[in-house]
Amino acid sequence: MTSKARPLNVLIIDDEADMGEFVADAISALGNNAVAVSDTDDFVRTYSTAFDVIILDLFMPKLDGIEIIRFLHENRSDASLILMSGKDKSILHAASELATERNIEVLGVLEKPFTIDQLEELLGKFNMPQPKTDEPPSIAPTESSLRRGIASQEFFLVYQPQFSIATGKIVGVEALLRWQHPTLGLLHPGLFIPLAEQSGLINQLTEQVLEQALAQMAKWDHADITMSINVSPTTVVDLNMPEKLDAMTTALEIDPEKIVIELTETALMENASLYMDILTRLRMKRFNLSIDDFGTGYSSMQHLVRIPFNELKIDQSFVRQMLKDTECRTVAQMSISLAHGLNMHVVAEGIEDQETFDLLRELGCEIGQGFHMSHPVSAWEIEHLYLS
Repeated sequence: MTSKARPLNVLIIDDEADMGEFVADAISALGNNAVAVSDTDDFVRTYSTAFDVIILDLFMPKLDGIEIIRFLHENRSDASLILMSGKDKSILHAASELATERNIEVLGVLEKPFTIDQLEELLGKFNMPQPKTDEPPSIAPTESSLRRGIASQEFFLVYQPQFSIATGKIVGVEALLRWQHPTLGLLHPGLFIPLAEQSGLINQLTEQVLEQALAQMAKWDHADITMSINVSPTTVVDLNMPEKLDAMTTALEIDPEKIVIELTETALMENASLYMDILTRLRMKRFNLSIDDFGTGYSSMQHLVRIPFNELKIDQSFVRQMLKDTECRTVAQMSISLAHGLNMHVVAEGIEDQETFDLLRELGCEIGQGFHMSHPVSAWEIEHLYLS
């Protein structure tokens, strides 16, 4: 295998979200950087010249693999391709020939299902170009670029609808942060939130998130929906946070009961007592509290009893495996029963098919979100698809 001066930057394009995440995890485990997209709109926003290798599923809705090859050619992409599909081998061969004719290097093809070893072998064929500058391109942003991005307000929100599992009606949205980097393209939170926390910039970033989310909620004051906002635990050490959030909602004439503050269980695990003062006062001011990623931490029961959460979110790692893994189904079932016993309602995230949706309805889960119902979309799409 060719030695590499730095990790590869890899973009995976596959409309099957589970497959894309699996490939991304495998590539990361091999010491490289990886971003997976399952929607062609996300591809156009995410694509940048920083990617060394693009792993492409040829059979994509809206924009198929051949059109993406044309896009790469027209944009003079230097990225190498790995083609994958579970369908006709002759189509894979033809697509490979087409890319080669357009001066796009094809490292090989992956026929689904494939092994990690096969993936590693094809990545090993990539010849790392000599960097043109002292700092080679990377999909990992720097602290200076993050600071500039916050100052330039390059961050924006998309919204994933949450639906009543009983009626199918929209009942809320979760605000999800994205960064439109000027050179690296669309960056997902996993690439910059840890950096923001480590560099002490998370409070400034959270302030922008709250301002954008609440401003948008003010525009939806006529709608009977809630807005869920993820908050880093490092921001929940400000004793004035309840008063600040209360002042913001009052100024915008937003009912606090329409705002859900989400915190991950794993984050709270380390020092729950530190947060109890602030979180309890948030509830006293009628904000909702949601414990996210439930079941992935170590002290779940204690958190539910000590902190006044009124919403529990079942982690998608359990939801996605419910149909084929009895243990995951049991965790989901017990989580729903436990939450109801504590007068909490339940949100299941990561619903990707009708069978899982139906099973959650049988188990008594009230709210669901996931690609089966809707991808994260813009505020405009929320208004015109669900609120008009």
